[in-house]
Amino acid sequence: MRPVLRAALGLVFLTLPRAGAAEPGPPPVGEAAATPAPAAAVETVAVPAPVSEPGPIQLVRTLQLLQDRIAQGSVAAQASQGPLIARIEAAMLRAEPGTWVDRRHVHAAVTFALGGGGPGILRRLAASDPLPEPEAALVRGALAYIEGREGDAGHALRDVDARALPPGLSGSIALTQAALAAKADAARSIALLDCVRLLAPGTLLEESALRREVFVVGQVGDVRKLEALAILYLRRFPHSIYAGNFRQRLAFLLTKLDLGRDEAHFAILARILDELAPESRRTLYLLVARTAIQEGRTVAGLRAADRARALSAPATADAARADLYRGAAEVVSLPTIDDGLARLRPLNRAILPAADRALLNAALATAAQIRRDPGGERPDVAARPMPGAAREDPARPAGPPDPLILQARAAIGRIDAIVQGERP
Repeated sequence: MRPVLRAALGLVFLTLPRAGAAEPGPPPVGEAAATPAPAAAVETVAVPAPVSEPGPIQLVRTLQLLQDRIAQGSVAAQASQGPLIARIEAAMLRAEPGTWVDRRHVHAAVTFALGGGGPGILRRLAASDPLPEPEAALVRGALAYIEGREGDAGHALRDVDARALPPGLSGSIALTQAALAAKADAARSIALLDCVRLLAPGTLLEESALRREVFVVGQVGDVRKLEALAILYLRRFPHSIYAGNFRQRLAFLLTKLDLGRDEAHFAILARILDELAPESRRTLYLLVARTAIQEGRTVAGLRAADRARALSAPATADAARADLYRGAAEVVSLPTIDDGLARLRPLNRAILPAADRALLNAALATAAQIRRDPGGERPDVAARPMPGAAREDPARPAGPPDPLILQARAAIGRIDAIVQGERP
């Protein structure tokens, strides 16, 4: 851990009294909460206790330093974030009313709340003496956003020019405005996320903006920019605490966009996944192949299965999965049905998870149906989801987790644990 961060954390932990857990704020709009990381001890250093308690600006800067370490993959920093937020909130709520006369402290409070601090301090400020503009709008908008009142938040922040705000706050406000615009005005959301990346390079704000922008760009179908942004994220933040979730969602997005439908588009998918280590790349190709089969996109399923097979050791579960997905794609077409059956019948069911055994049964049943009536259902069966294969929706999981998804998460976790250079 960097010396400046150790000193800053030591300062806060020595000067702030212990407090209960912070009131959790809602996750950012359209984004699932990250999987909690294993608890880890926070490194601290003994420093002389200052005469007075640090002010809001110092406290928020300490939190930002910690969060920037999270963007670089520090599990210890993530474990420290909750206790630190609770203590900063307690310190802000104890602050004398005169503290908030200085608009810089109000800016710090807004930045803190949007950075995971929750609504407590903003509720206090909103209920106190009227604030001048634009601080009043910032407090109202940030509070409404955290409380899930998107309409009120959008109205309050609509005319705020984030670029005119002080550093730190500017990125937080632009990121909030981008989240509010994502559904109704994707172009504005993309422009704001580009702005965040310019305002806060190398920070958790940039990591979050880049991660979200990939999916907004995917929403509008701009595959060229999606490719550039996805590669940029995987290069700049490969060890972020949120990278595992990003990779899994990216695999679903690439399948939804049907990037395997022809060689040119599949090359885009391959260039993105080539940024990953072989183990993680293999797992995501399997995920793309299985999702493509479920969506009835057999061409994409064939290509992704072949890539996964090439990355799999012989006689392994991953090799069997790759053969299963390729065979399932082949049996829905009369010219390749025999090849598909030759691939599916010898598979060792014992090494396949239950969901894939069900997919194998469905593929064999489909082949039998086509054999019985080759002129009937065949023309459109390839465009329909495989019978018996449940669709996956990463945003709305239903039932027990799919074993392949669990394997993907585990593999991604192992890859994220390999960090180049220092790691707490």
